[in-house]
Amino acid sequence: MYLIIGRVDSMDGQKMKNLIKSAKKGNTEAFGELYSFYAKELYRFALYTLHDTFDAQDAVQNAALAAFRKIGDLKKEESFKSWFFKILYNECMKILGHKSRTLEVPSEVPAVFSEDTYTYDETGIMALFEALPPKEKSLITLSVFEEYNSVEIAEILGMTPSAVRSSLSRLFKKLRIQSEGENYV
Repeated sequence: MYLIIGRVDSMDGQKMKNLIKSAKKGNTEAFGELYSFYAKELYRFALYTLHDTFDAQDAVQNAALAAFRKIGDLKKEESFKSWFFKILYNECMKILGHKSRTLEVPSEVPAVFSEDTYTYDETGIMALFEALPPKEKSLITLSVFEEYNSVEIAEILGMTPSAVRSSLSRLFKKLRIQSEGENYV
């Protein structure tokens, strides 16, 4: 079995810009449509980061409220998606900080989404992924599961694109070595 991920269909660029402009003027329906378009991606990111459905739902809800309150501060409409994900990332980090819990790798990692969204591979890669620290997990989630490029990830996580690429390279090497049963230094 292999990991299978689907990406959200794209929205017409002009429609997206119009919705963002309307939401910036206080139109709740426009913001609701924008939120609906990204809701699945936002929740999946939060769930991979927090490992708890309730925490993920809280993080997404808090991020949506914060985004709605601050949308007037958004300078460029084309940055909306990465801006929203950065708010969500910060909410996830707040929740992790408040909980200050250590994450245990379960012996079996349950599937959270339907089979058409993803399935686990038999090599235990998902267990290795679950054991990663939050920032490393966020890098992989945004790159592999959400298919963002290094520029988009850099904007969300406050890094440079080259730092994103080198971090991902190290992480993939680390996961490959661990999956082969070797210790990574």
